[in-house]
Amino acid sequence: MPKPLKFAFAAAVVLVLGLSAQNTVAAWRAEGQVDAGSIKTGSLSLLAGNGTESGKDYVFRELQTQNLLPGSFVQAPLTISNAGTTPLAYGLTGITTGTDSASAKDKALAAAARVAIYADVPPGSCTGTQQITGQLLYSGSLAAGASFASPRGLAAAGTAGASDVLCVRLSLPSGAAQSAAGGRMTPTLSFTGQQK
Repeated sequence: MPKPLKFAFAAAVVLVLGLSAQNTVAAWRAEGQVDAGSIKTGSLSLLAGNGTESGKDYVFRELQTQNLLPGSFVQAPLTISNAGTTPLAYGLTGITTGTDSASAKDKALAAAARVAIYADVPPGSCTGTQQITGQLLYSGSLAAGASFASPRGLAAAGTAGASDVLCVRLSLPSGAAQSAAGGRMTPTLSFTGQQK
């Protein structure tokens, strides 16, 4: 066989092998459909009030502090409700005293006062100086870091479980300095809600 013919034959074999390798490549593809269901929009709206009136910035007038003496307390029910269309979880996210530019007596009261927040207390049992029993959610000082141990749930507005009545007790311990008596403050309880 002449040399040029051998070279052409070898080139033809390599070319055939190259084409053969390209034809063995396989591409796999899988398809499927997922039913995402329906997507709904909703709203979240957390309100506080006294059972008759409520708002996002509710003024808790029922908790008066000017008559606190060492060893005494005042208490009042506070209703937390969901006015939105989506169930939510809420919690306490701090308590401030409102005594930044107050008198020495007011500041002494704010420093010595203690707050306790209970759930599962009938509103009629959270007035005057009645002793209360219920689930203790928070007990301690009026502090920016005050919080519940775990969030509480509220159903959507218009359904059972859309509101939660808390009993808030503000006390002045018996060992508090007499300078705290007669002081005034405006405790602000902050609550935050998020979608469940």
